[in-house]
Amino acid sequence: MARIRVGVGQSKQEDSSRAGEEAARAALSRLDGPADVLVVFVDPRFNHRQLLAGVEAAAGKIPMVGGTTAGEISSHGFSTGSVVVMAIASSELAFITGVGQYMSRDEAACAASLSQDLLDKLDGRQPLSLLVFPNGMGGDGVKVIEGLHSVLGQSFEIVGGYLGDGLNFGPTYQFHNGRVFKDAIAGLLICHRNGFRTSVGVRSGFESLGNRFVCTRAQGNVALEFDGKPALEFYRDILGEDRSGRLPEIALMYPFGLIDETVSIQGQEYFQLRCALAIDEQLSSLTLAGSIPAGRAITITTASRGELIQGAALAAEQAMASLEGAKPVAILMFSCVGRRMVLGRRTSEEVEAVQKVLGAEVPLVGFYSYGEIGPIDKSCEPLSVCKFHNETVVLWVLGEV
Repeated sequence: MARIRVGVGQSKQEDSSRAGEEAARAALSRLDGPADVLVVFVDPRFNHRQLLAGVEAAAGKIPMVGGTTAGEISSHGFSTGSVVVMAIASSELAFITGVGQYMSRDEAACAASLSQDLLDKLDGRQPLSLLVFPNGMGGDGVKVIEGLHSVLGQSFEIVGGYLGDGLNFGPTYQFHNGRVFKDAIAGLLICHRNGFRTSVGVRSGFESLGNRFVCTRAQGNVALEFDGKPALEFYRDILGEDRSGRLPEIALMYPFGLIDETVSIQGQEYFQLRCALAIDEQLSSLTLAGSIPAGRAITITTASRGELIQGAALAAEQAMASLEGAKPVAILMFSCVGRRMVLGRRTSEEVEAVQKVLGAEVPLVGFYSYGEIGPIDKSCEPLSVCKFHNETVVLWVLGEV
């Protein structure tokens, strides 16, 4: 028997229970036997409890993680209004699920609680990688990373995406072992004996407009001043009258880039992207998906549709290279909702670009997210620490040696 078997299923049934069952049965049909773990991503339109009951009707009560999205990704391509399921069975891998609750109260404490819960269940097994799916509207994404690192250490491989609510930016829901949570982080710790390797690809395609300024005052993920001027006023001056009239939605097309003076990618200046999610007219401030520390150099960025698709291809090439000859057997893909909004009708091309590099036959699931998690380059020690991203494609690939 193969050391690993992976199947992907999808359903667009209107009935929630039937959709969950149909997608799960389709994924299981490719395993020729029971699964050890399920990864489930769904459109927010469903009744989530009924949907998970349908999944369990097909698969039984086995470990499960996932949640709601801003668009679903699978081997079938990009979709909305759907449920996608990845089922995995392996004689060489072990799967440990966990959940941390009340993320919006204290993002770091929630992430640390999840991490400790997973470590307590290790039972001597060797961890390979942690996949996390936080509440996409639960606060500062950077603090989630800090909480994970506080327990797991800086070198632990962590990848994931912040769950979504379509294009509505409302409540998101997390799944753990058949239960639905509203303000949590779901996690899947993958452990192995031998014969497997993971790789990560992280790229965006966004480029600087050529400007450069400094965040002179901030409180957590609320930017108050840039170059000593009120943050919202400063941003509006850069965008111009027409574009600034479409805030905050237009911010997804012009994210902030946090410049890292110590890092370059192929000789180019590197920056982590941050999107403004809300504006405060009274304070003239911007609430961001992740914090910008005061004193940090920043630029405004943008990208064409073609550049975004090329960014996805570069992420896939990076992931393929770091497999070092291992055969891809499963792919998880997390791409920002802002990319989906910019790409519009060309959204499916981003998924196709990834499949062209890594193989259209390799089982794939993922979703459009409210933030992404992954190292800039796991093959380079200074860049191998997990970071919080916006407007970025993050790929996690499991390879069999």
